[in-house]
Amino acid sequence: MRKRLILLLLMSIMIISGPLVSHAQTMEPDFHEMFDGHGSIMLLIDSETGSIKYANKAAADFYGYSIEELTARKISEINALGPEETAAEMALAVEEKRNYFVFEHRVASGDIKTVEVYSYPYLYDDNQMLFSIINDITDKAILEKKNKMITNAFFLALSILILILLLFSFQRKRNIENLKQRNKELNNAYALQKTYINADDSLIYLKDENLKYVFVNKATENFYNKDSSEMIGHDDFELTNFEFASKRRETDIEAIEKDTLVVGEVRWENRIYKTTKFPVKLLNGSVGVGAYIKDVTEENKIKKDQEKTLHRNWVLAEVFRKDFSSAEEQLDYVLHESLKLTESKFGYIYLYDEEKEELILNSWSKEVMDECRIVNKKTTYQLDKTGLWGEAVRQRRPIVVNNFEMPNDMKKGYPQGHVPLTKFMTIPIIIGNKIVAVIGLANKEEDYSDLDVYQIGILMNGVWNAKGKREALDQLEVEKEKYLLTLLSIGDGVLVVNQDGDIEMLNTVAEELTGWTAKEAVGKHYKEVFVLSHERDGAMINDPIGEVFETNTIREMDNHAMLTAKDGRKYHVEDSASPINDHHKNILGVVLVFRDVSDKKEQRKKIEYLSFHDSLTNLYNRRFFEEELKRLDTERNFPLSLILVDVNGLKLINDAFGHKAGDILLQKVAGILKQECRADDIIARVGGDEFVILLPKTDSSQIENILRRIQKATNNEKVEAINISVSYGWETKKDKKEDIQDIYNKAEMYMYQHKISERASMRYEAIKMIMKTLYEKIPREEEHSNRVSKLSSSIGLALGLSDADIHKLQMSGLLHDIGKIAVSNDILNKNAPLSDLEWIEIKRHSESGYSILSSSNDYAFLAEDILAHHERFDGTGYPKGIKEEEIPLHARIIAVADAYDAMISERPYRKPLSEDSAIEEIKRNAGTQFDPHIVEIFIEKVL
Repeated sequence: MRKRLILLLLMSIMIISGPLVSHAQTMEPDFHEMFDGHGSIMLLIDSETGSIKYANKAAADFYGYSIEELTARKISEINALGPEETAAEMALAVEEKRNYFVFEHRVASGDIKTVEVYSYPYLYDDNQMLFSIINDITDKAILEKKNKMITNAFFLALSILILILLLFSFQRKRNIENLKQRNKELNNAYALQKTYINADDSLIYLKDENLKYVFVNKATENFYNKDSSEMIGHDDFELTNFEFASKRRETDIEAIEKDTLVVGEVRWENRIYKTTKFPVKLLNGSVGVGAYIKDVTEENKIKKDQEKTLHRNWVLAEVFRKDFSSAEEQLDYVLHESLKLTESKFGYIYLYDEEKEELILNSWSKEVMDECRIVNKKTTYQLDKTGLWGEAVRQRRPIVVNNFEMPNDMKKGYPQGHVPLTKFMTIPIIIGNKIVAVIGLANKEEDYSDLDVYQIGILMNGVWNAKGKREALDQLEVEKEKYLLTLLSIGDGVLVVNQDGDIEMLNTVAEELTGWTAKEAVGKHYKEVFVLSHERDGAMINDPIGEVFETNTIREMDNHAMLTAKDGRKYHVEDSASPINDHHKNILGVVLVFRDVSDKKEQRKKIEYLSFHDSLTNLYNRRFFEEELKRLDTERNFPLSLILVDVNGLKLINDAFGHKAGDILLQKVAGILKQECRADDIIARVGGDEFVILLPKTDSSQIENILRRIQKATNNEKVEAINISVSYGWETKKDKKEDIQDIYNKAEMYMYQHKISERASMRYEAIKMIMKTLYEKIPREEEHSNRVSKLSSSIGLALGLSDADIHKLQMSGLLHDIGKIAVSNDILNKNAPLSDLEWIEIKRHSESGYSILSSSNDYAFLAEDILAHHERFDGTGYPKGIKEEEIPLHARIIAVADAYDAMISERPYRKPLSEDSAIEEIKRNAGTQFDPHIVEIFIEKVL
C-alpha cells in the first residue's frame, strides 16, 4: 500500500512539473509528503483563516524563516496588500475565478519581493485549503520598471536610449539563459520521476475525462507493445480488441461515476490482474481516472495450491474421524473428495490383485455411470486387457495425459459408448512395495499438474493407511472374546460383570482408577464401584454396561463421562462395553474396557483453544475471525462493522528493546482492546502487528465511542518509556448487496492512511525517548555523546566541510551509541574483561543503532554513519569489515572522536588515560584503526 501511494504522489509531481516545461494540460496534485523534496516554493494555506498550514524547505529559504516560524504566520502578514485585500484575492482562488496572481511579499529581512502565485483549491483532512506555488519575479518586475524608464527617456536623449537598450539586451540574454537552465532542471526532475515510476513492473497510467491516455509507464507500454507516443491521446478501443477494451472501460467509468477507489480483478489470456482505479480531478475541472494494475497470477496460484493442501489434510482427518459403515463407503467418500480436490468431472477407484493381475471396480463417480453408454459394462478387468488406464500398474508410476485427442502408443481405444475423455490422470496406490489399487481422474478443465499427482498420491496413501487401521481395529474386536485373560495385562482398565451386574474381575489399571482392589470389588454391583457422572453437574450420563444388557450390542460411553474413585478423585474416561455371549448369542455378562483420558482431554482442549486463538495475546486468530466473519455476514447483524487496528512502532521497539518488549507491547494493546470493547465483540490478532474487531449490530456513532475509549487508553500506556500508538480504520456493512471483503478492504485502506499520517511523528518521539532511556540507564553516555558530537563537528570544521555536513556530524556524534539501548546493563557496566559472547553482543550495537534510526525518516540519513563508526581503516573492523574510502567520511571522523574521548574518560573496567597518552595511542593506530589524514587534522588543528 505504501509503495502504491508513493507512486501516485510521484505521478502528481510529474503532472504539476509538466506545465512549467511544456505547458501541457495536467491534473491537480494531491500530495504533501513530496513538498520538501521539490525545488519550487510551495505553501498550503487555510482558505478561511489564511494560516500557513504547511511550507516546504524552498519556501523557508526564500522567506528567510524556519519552517516552524513560517507555519506560525498568516499569509496576510507576508502579503503587502493587508488582511482584507489578501482575503479577497484568496476568495477568487477558492472559487477558481482566478488562479494566477502577482503580489509583493515581505521576507524576514524586511525586503519586498515581487512574486507570481499559482493558487488552487485543495481538500486536505476535510478542510478547504489553497495549494500555492510561488515564483520570485522581483528581477522581472525591476526589468519592467527599467523598460518604462527607457520609454520615458527616449524623447530626451537618443544616445542614452541606445546605451540603455544595449544594457537591456545584455540583461535579457542573461535572463533567457537562466530560464533555459531552470527549464533544464525541471526537465531533469521530470525525467527522474518518470524513471522511478517506470521501474515498477505494474501497469500505471492516467486517462482524461474522455478516457484517453494522458500518461503511461514503461510496463503499460510493454503490455500493449506500443510506445507511449502511440498511446497518448488514444483510448483502449483504438489500441486493443473490443472485448478487452470493454473490460477496462467498465471499471474506468465506475471509478469516475462513483468518485471512489475501485479495486477488482481482471482475467485475460490466462493471466489474473488486480486493478486499483481512482478518480483524478484535472486542472480544467473535469475528472479523469488513474490506475495501478498488478499481475497476481502467481500469487493466486500459490493460494489455490495452499487451499488444495488444506483440503487434502481435511479429507485425511475426516477419513480418520468419520465412522464409515464399510471400506467401500470410505473409498466412495475419498473418490468424491478427490474429484473436488483436482476439479475433475469423472473418476474411479479399482482394487488390484497382484497375484491374479486383476482390477476390480470399487468406486466410481455418479457422472461416469450417467454418461456411460457401453452395452456390456464390466467391473473386473485383466491387466493385459487394459489400455492407457492400466499403464499406472504396468509402469508402477502415475500416468498423465493432458491432450487425450493426440495419438498415444499406450492407448488401445475405448469402446463405443464410453465417456468421452479430454484429459486423464491415473495413479497407483503402492503399500509396502505392493500395488493395492489404482485411482483414475479425468476431464479437468485445466491441465493436470505435478501438484495434482502429489496431492492425490499423498491422500490415497494416507487413506489406505486409515483403511488398514480400521480393518485392524475390526479384527481386534472379533478377537476380544477369545482372549479375555489377556485383558488383565493391558494398559486400559478392564472390568467384567456377570448377568446380574456383579463384578467378577478387575485388572490392575481398573483397581488404580476406581480406588478399589479386586478383592474388595468382586461380588459388588458395578454401579457401586464404577461410579459415572457427567462432567457438568446435573447433566445425565449414559450407562454403557446397562445399555449392553438391554441391546446385546457393543456400547460406548459419552465423551463427557467422569469416573469418581473410592477416595473422591475424578478422571475423564473413555470406554466401550461389549457383551459376553454363549454360542446361542445369549448374554452372559459384559466386559468394560476404560481408560483415563484426563491428560488427553486437557490436551485436546488446549489444541482446540490454540486452533482458534493467538498464543501471545490470547485473542482469537485469523482462522477464527474469518469463520466468524462468514457466519455473522447476515442481515440480522446489520449494521455489521469492522475496525482494523495496527500497532505503530513494533519493529522499532523490537530493535531497541528486544522482542520481549515487542511482545509486551502487543499484549498491552490486546488488553486495551478487550477492556474497551463490548463482551459480544470479536477481537482477533490477524497479523504480526494487526488486530481486527468484528462488531455486529454496531453503527458509526457506537464505533466512534469505542475508538475514543481505545485512544484514551493507549495514550495512558507505555512500553519501555515509549508511548503506545495505534492506527485504525473502520467501515460498516449496511446492505446485503455490499461485499464484506470490500468492507474489509476499505477499513484496511483507511487504517493505512491513518498509519501513514502518524508513523513519522511517533518514530521521531520514540527515538528521543530511547536516547533519554539510554542516558538514564548509563548516565556517563550522555556526557560521552555530547563530547563526541563536539569533537566530531570540530574535526569537520577543520576539514572545511559544509554547514550541513557539520550539523550531520553533530547529530551522528550524539546518536552514535543509540544501539547500546539493546545491550545488557551488566555488560555495559562490567568492571572486568568481556567474554567472547559479551563482545559479540557489544558489537551488535552499531547494527541495532542502524535499525533504530533507519525506521525514522527524520533520522534515517544518519544510519549509515552509525553503522560504520566501528569499522577500521585497514578493514578489520565491524560489522561489514570495509576499509579506507569505503567507510563513510563521517563514520571515520566519529571513530577518532569516539576513541579519543573513551580513552580520556573513566570506565568501569579501567582508569582514564592522560591526553598525551591518548594522543600517542591515536597516532599509533593511524592507518590501521583510523584514517591517517583525519588523525593529522585532529591532532594539529582540533586539540
